Amino acid sequence: MVSDGPGRQSLCASHLRVLLTGPYRHVWLRMVARERVGEINFSAVSKVLARTAERDTPDGVHPRALRDRVRRALRHDVVSAQTLDLFIRGFGIHGPEAVRLWALLLSGPVVPEPRTPARSPGTSAARR
Repeated sequence: MVSDGPGRQSLCASHLRVLLTGPYRHVWLRMVARERVGEINFSAVSKVLARTAERDTPDGVHPRALRDRVRRALRHDVVSAQTLDLFIRGFGIHGPEAVRLWALLLSGPVVPEPRTPARSPGTSAARR
């Protein structure tokens, strides 16, 4: 199942921004020439993703080729499964954070199912 809803993509992109401004900020910060406080540097993120994409492509990938993809994902909330996979691998996102990103993209917010009242064991047998 691939995300087809803009709401799902938006939720996923929002959580991705939280991760990239929080626990994964240090990964792209090493690639920054000039830091702008409070902003994600799309060029730096593109460089991180280009390193990952190089492993997949024998010809390599130039960071500029990924810059629009990064901008669409982080600014315009357009995240495909392929783009999310690249972010997850590029930034080494794992465990519950990766699971949550996939859940947000593929199925939207996780909402617990309503509980149904438990039947007493003797209820159905007594009616026979």
